[in-house]
Amino acid sequence: MNAAAACLLARLSPSGLAPGAADSGLIALARRGDPSALDELVRRHQNRVYNLTYRMLRQREDAEDVTQEAFLKAFQALPRLKDDAAFRSWLCRIAANLCLMRLRSRPHAETPWDAAAEAEQAAEQDVAPEIVEKLRNAMADLPPKYRLAVIAFYIEGRSYNEAARMAGVPVLTFKTRLYRARRMLRDLLSEKLAAEGESTL
Repeated sequence: MNAAAACLLARLSPSGLAPGAADSGLIALARRGDPSALDELVRRHQNRVYNLTYRMLRQREDAEDVTQEAFLKAFQALPRLKDDAAFRSWLCRIAANLCLMRLRSRPHAETPWDAAAEAEQAAEQDVAPEIVEKLRNAMADLPPKYRLAVIAFYIEGRSYNEAARMAGVPVLTFKTRLYRARRMLRDLLSEKLAAEGESTL
């Protein structure tokens, strides 16, 4: 079989990927240029990455752009990944860094919001829209690094260690950020509720 035929068969076949194959096996194939391995890594992780970028950026188009950019950067940097089993955390860290850079480049007052996408998420989670909006407004006012801490730990349910790795800081630093974020969020929500004539937290 010549090289061209082998390449064609590789594209048409599942490349030996067993259902539920570990990320490390896919990464080994991806490093050898197997397109189906790259496709499978995207399929497995795109929803998680998109959810993270959307929660950080609050705008569908920006979240889609950053999700694509995160995968592109990750695939370009695969030779430098030391622990293949940590691919998902590493990928989310890349996405988080891209979100932080994009947020820093925005004017402070600019907080774009995709109302339709927010309404869809609220309906899926069976949360009252007015509660979602209050939390969204308070979250949008948090500095990006504190917003990331809340999203990683409380919304995505990551452990301290995993959330700290994603944020690229030591665990103690992450815990400090999370503590400060809680206080800021509590104060912001109290101010918003007081302004509306409701009882404070």
